[in-house]
Amino acid sequence: MQSIAFCYPRWLTFKHTIFNQNERTKRKLCPSGSTLHLRPRPKKEGGYTPCQIPQSMHKLLLLFLLTSQLAAQRTYNVFDYGARGDGSTNDQSAIQQAIDACAGSGGTVVLENGTFLTGQITLASNMTLHIDSTATVLGIKSDDESHYPHHLLETKYPNRMREDCQRRLIYGNHVRNVTITGGGTINGQGTHEKWMNVRNLGTEKDRPSILAFVGAANVTVEDITLLYPACWTQVYIESDSITIRNIRVNTGELTPNRDGIDIVDCHHVLIEDCFIQSEDDGICFKSGSEYGCKDVVVRRCTIDKLNVIPGNCIKLGTDGLGSFVDFEFTDLKLINAFAQTAIVLESMDGAVLDNINISNVDIDHCGQAIFILLADRKRTVPGRKPRIGTISNVYFRNIRGRNFTQQFPSIITGIPGHNLQNITFENLDLIVKGGARTLGPRVMEYDGKYPEGNKFGQTNAYGFFVRHADEVTFRNCRISPENPDVRPWLVPEAVGEIIVE
Repeated sequence: MQSIAFCYPRWLTFKHTIFNQNERTKRKLCPSGSTLHLRPRPKKEGGYTPCQIPQSMHKLLLLFLLTSQLAAQRTYNVFDYGARGDGSTNDQSAIQQAIDACAGSGGTVVLENGTFLTGQITLASNMTLHIDSTATVLGIKSDDESHYPHHLLETKYPNRMREDCQRRLIYGNHVRNVTITGGGTINGQGTHEKWMNVRNLGTEKDRPSILAFVGAANVTVEDITLLYPACWTQVYIESDSITIRNIRVNTGELTPNRDGIDIVDCHHVLIEDCFIQSEDDGICFKSGSEYGCKDVVVRRCTIDKLNVIPGNCIKLGTDGLGSFVDFEFTDLKLINAFAQTAIVLESMDGAVLDNINISNVDIDHCGQAIFILLADRKRTVPGRKPRIGTISNVYFRNIRGRNFTQQFPSIITGIPGHNLQNITFENLDLIVKGGARTLGPRVMEYDGKYPEGNKFGQTNAYGFFVRHADEVTFRNCRISPENPDVRPWLVPEAVGEIIVE
């Protein structure tokens, strides 16, 4: 309950109230969920000389106080624009009208006390979308263009991602200063039959995400729950100053490509205090252009992979044309990637990965702790020649892992002629699965296929395999098998210097 207090001189006594009109008028004068308190200003030493003012002036004075102090708190309740909130009527037009009325005002569009069925709604700059804890936004189960129109992304740079994510439920296209909050729920209803029949990875453009921001700045998404997307749950592309805080995501155990959070070519990103349950990658950073990802903090999050086969908990580089620079991950819990990897760092398309810091991570029930790969997939965009990237200055500290489900080790590898540089592991405490009775084959070189840590087959180490690296350091690390294993914990190959302290 928001309390709004107004002070007025003690000599000003009110004998009437302007709140004798209908409820709709009240709601416009005092924001929903707020209480209006009128209190006298404290009496100074000596006091005021009481005086009388005409009672006809009282309403005008109070209205002046209201308009001056509530200007920045103006609300636009979707019920005032015709929304029904009954879960069966299409409220798309009513919600959009409220947004259009709020556009640029700094005000708040309010959804409360209902279930609001809708197709795509388009946000405006300088606004808040408040989905109250009493409200659910429900995506229409429909493939009709009137509900989810295809829209080719408008990016500043040539971007491999611009043809993906062409449909979405809530769209912020080149907006500024936008907040989505309120404690409510957005359900994408991604179980629509046409969205479930996924036969290849090329269908992202045809299935709506729940949230999509492109070319945006100063965006905050906090205190909401996102359920059952048809594709990526939320995607932020070529956007700056993004805050994602205290959200819950559950994609359901549906079909592939339903990531929890996708950050594509964004700068100044903060993700904190989130609980992500995802069918595919939990939090995935991509770069489809030269803009890249820079200055990122992810902290105090839990990522649950739901024990489905696709995807990893944390991943950098599914697409990697630009850069991933100045990242900090800390205080994370990564669980249930039983067939895949807790932490993946990749440069496949020429990306520069530098200054990546990962600390205070608990890993449980995953196939593999860490997978780092520098390779050449020969992808590019118009006007840019294919190139091979770099991975350097990566620091892991205080990583604990238990209940691993696969026998393959963490794999850290470049390709011939292109080495990883300065990779450090400090205070690792991993009890891996182990159990191998033979040494296993030499780890294959990257074969050009989709890069995942489980694609290298059985290997000749139970803890770490390291190849094509200039300097790798293990400091104060404990790595042991849960079951007896004939393989060594560490196998280096074509490594300039490996330090074990």
